[in-house]
Amino acid sequence: MSKLLTIFAIWIGVPLVLLLLPCPSGLDPKAWALLAFYVAAILGLILQPLGEAAVLIIPLAVYSVCFKGTSIALSGYSSSTAWLVLAGCLVGRAFTETGLGIRIACVLIDKFGRTTLGLGYVAAFTDFVISPATPSNTARSGGIVYPIFRSISVTLGSEPGATAKKVGSYLSLLCNGVSLTTAGAFLTASAPNLLLFSLAVSVVGAEISWGEYALAVLPSLFTLLLLLPLLYYVLCKPELKKIDNKAIARDGLQKLGPMSAQEKKLALLFLSALALWSSSHWTKIDAGAVALLFIAGILFFRVISWDSMLQEKSAWSTFIWYGAMIGLSSGLSKLGFFKWLGTVVMPYFSFAGMNPAMVMILLIAGSFPLRYIFAGVGPYVGAMVPVFLTLAKAGGVPPILAAVSLCATVSLGALFTHFGHGVSVVIYGGGYVSQTTWWKTGFIMAIVANAVVLGIGFPWWAMLGLW
Repeated sequence: MSKLLTIFAIWIGVPLVLLLLPCPSGLDPKAWALLAFYVAAILGLILQPLGEAAVLIIPLAVYSVCFKGTSIALSGYSSSTAWLVLAGCLVGRAFTETGLGIRIACVLIDKFGRTTLGLGYVAAFTDFVISPATPSNTARSGGIVYPIFRSISVTLGSEPGATAKKVGSYLSLLCNGVSLTTAGAFLTASAPNLLLFSLAVSVVGAEISWGEYALAVLPSLFTLLLLLPLLYYVLCKPELKKIDNKAIARDGLQKLGPMSAQEKKLALLFLSALALWSSSHWTKIDAGAVALLFIAGILFFRVISWDSMLQEKSAWSTFIWYGAMIGLSSGLSKLGFFKWLGTVVMPYFSFAGMNPAMVMILLIAGSFPLRYIFAGVGPYVGAMVPVFLTLAKAGGVPPILAAVSLCATVSLGALFTHFGHGVSVVIYGGGYVSQTTWWKTGFIMAIVANAVVLGIGFPWWAMLGLW
């Protein structure tokens, strides 16, 4: 009880102190007041005194009443980003309910899963194939991919405890690493990506289409994806080397039966959505509009029902708190807060003589210790990305380069801990990996993963003309 009271005291007390302090010189008092509620939102997401939606609704409500800020508080819900997040999470429900996600995994296991290492590549490609249409990688990897491979581990005689190292530990750590890699591969592969670019638009004016972003990050992130099964194989070598993949795939497909009409419809809708997202640079069709059309198609063709979508509580909760974060951050931008912040913090940082790549490498490396504090990528993006974008701009980094490099690596920072992302919590909860092993392996993989992505990324981004 005392711990909960302490959490509530911090959540309420820190923003209240900010409100009572005088507004700093050069900053609009309205921005200072709004900052207090933004801090309340961030602290609520980190400390979690209540559910994610609740800790955002309460600051919005108080701000709307006390400061007559309803238009700012609710502005985020008019953003296509918030609706894209909602639609993507609901699509994840369709992949689970129809069985299409499991069918994809079984087919890949049948073709490529003869060895444990091969099975690792199946896990990687299964997640990658589904990722463009599922902005919740907790739902995608934790709800579709990991349960499949956890079941495979049990089938192969590997369970938490004495037999964990047979194959379960390897697959658990790999599924986590894969999820945090595919999360950055597409704007629609992880909800924080969408929040990050909403902030980037507000703070530094960096805008990018779905296809342009994919072109920018896929060479480096797909290379990392190809390396992950082998890297984890070396760091957490499984005792089992050979697998009867044909039997596992056959049993899985037999349980599913013939491909249903719902699965066929979902597959066609999925491919159509990918085509529209990837061609948005030419069609000028907003990514959020494509996602809504995707959902409309699922409902119209009765892939799953509306009642089923209503049961996806995490999707609606995510919509509430992401919309709130977008509204608060956009309000701060309009009131000049981030511009003021840049003038305040810049004297403490010297980027003289550094090229843009070095500035971003220093900023990203400097963020690593912070990842041991934040329980989730969303809260980290909301709290720290505006600061890093501001510093990058002050250091002469082109806005689009700053946004792309941050987005490509932001989920990889969650590798450090077992609580850094929701999907990590789910997989760690499987019981195959101790906290000590998770943190040791995570530290190594976080450093290696960022080095691979940035090492390939910056030369490629130079070729694309991003800097």
